[in-house]
Amino acid sequence: MSKLGCPCGNTIRDNTSGLPYKASLLKDSLRESFSDWLVEEIQSYVAAVECGGVREWLMGRGYGEEYIALQLNHGNVLHDHIQTRYLCLKRDVYECPACGRIHVETREDNVFVAYAPDSRKNNGALSE
Repeated sequence: MSKLGCPCGNTIRDNTSGLPYKASLLKDSLRESFSDWLVEEIQSYVAAVECGGVREWLMGRGYGEEYIALQLNHGNVLHDHIQTRYLCLKRDVYECPACGRIHVETREDNVFVAYAPDSRKNNGALSE
């Protein structure tokens, strides 16, 4: 999503990283299974490294020759693998800087449902 129209008339823009009004949501029902998957994948990757089977590990998880040819270090491979899984599970959340409505992504990409705060103002719920 690059921009989202809020019912208050404000346009919420997403054109850079580190936005103070954006967050990611991982449903609690997915948290434990994601954590279990994470441990299993890291353990299996370490085992593949120890026995010289990283190429097979990558191929078994759908990575192609082009990716393997990049010869990324182990940290970058794990980052890509974990990030890809996380991006499939998380939902984006935005807080309108003008009115404070919270916009939560639904099951459909780039479809949002809005919730307005009782205070009718930006409460900075997503800022640090």
